[in-house]
Amino acid sequence: MALTAVETDAKIQAASYRMHGVGEKAGPAQPSVWEQPVRSWITAPLEDGAAGRAIVTGVAFGGMNAVSRVEVSIDGGRTWSDAPFIGPDLGRYAWRQFALPVDLPAGTHVLVSRATDAAGNVQPEETPPNGGGYSYNGWRGPALTLRTA
Repeated sequence: MALTAVETDAKIQAASYRMHGVGEKAGPAQPSVWEQPVRSWITAPLEDGAAGRAIVTGVAFGGMNAVSRVEVSIDGGRTWSDAPFIGPDLGRYAWRQFALPVDLPAGTHVLVSRATDAAGNVQPEETPPNGGGYSYNGWRGPALTLRTA
């Protein structure tokens, strides 16, 4: 691997990792994917269960900046609670784990998370689609729906 002043003409870079419309073929005339945006998602709980206390866990990434905050919602984004990071901070480009204890009454819950990076960029609710799915970071897309009894 080497850093160069110009982008490589390797086929994988010329024909992939390009921002292109849905249904379009990627090619060198389209913009390259150079940076990743702030993002997060829930990793647990993943299955329906009993009502009561639960720990919502997940991962967050700041993209080009360190991730500085994660919020969790158990009602599909109507209300949010700060979720503390757990485990070591391995640096600016590392994924961070988070965990938030919540009370889940009987019913249906839509769990989502949204992250904020050190520059103040907040993970958006939706991201416009593109042909490769690159840089998708909307918090609504990876929502988890759970039912508790």
